[in-house]
Amino acid sequence: MVTGVVAATTRGINAGVGDRLTVRPVRPDELEEVGRLTLEAYLADGMVNPAGSYAAQLADASRRARDAELLVAVDPDGTVVGTVTVCAPGSPLRELSGPGELELRMLAVAPGARRRGIGEVLVRTVLARARRIGAHRVVLCSTEAMHAAHRLYARSGFIRLPERDWYPLPGVRLLAFGATPAAWGL
Repeated sequence: MVTGVVAATTRGINAGVGDRLTVRPVRPDELEEVGRLTLEAYLADGMVNPAGSYAAQLADASRRARDAELLVAVDPDGTVVGTVTVCAPGSPLRELSGPGELELRMLAVAPGARRRGIGEVLVRTVLARARRIGAHRVVLCSTEAMHAAHRLYARSGFIRLPERDWYPLPGVRLLAFGATPAAWGL
């Protein structure tokens, strides 16, 4: 597991969520719940075949915590409402990133907690993490159908990197996005 992110409230990051949300590293006792939340979020959007190999990857929060940095967004009552995986250079889970880049993966917000700014708080937390460690870019990839996610990424300073689009499977195109420190607005 990559270390170095400390628990922090979201004061000033997103006025819609404000002090009510904490973003921190996942705890071991939350791994099963986080895997379930991630899979449910992707299933709710129709973005994954429940019997496919990617569904199994989404549900495997233990691997993400071991091979990358797995963060959770937690309500004051302790409910995990969102998660994101941060892949540092060298992480076996990275798909797109190169030297000096962090990769944002598997962003998920519980279906019942959406439209509260949780996804934006998680993205901005990753951007702040990148700035702290001196990364020159944060990259991510997304399916063509994830239009709401694309709007979130644009609001967060990401631009399309079409030259880095790729196909993990025949007929499945993943769109690449990146944000540099100048665009982060932090």
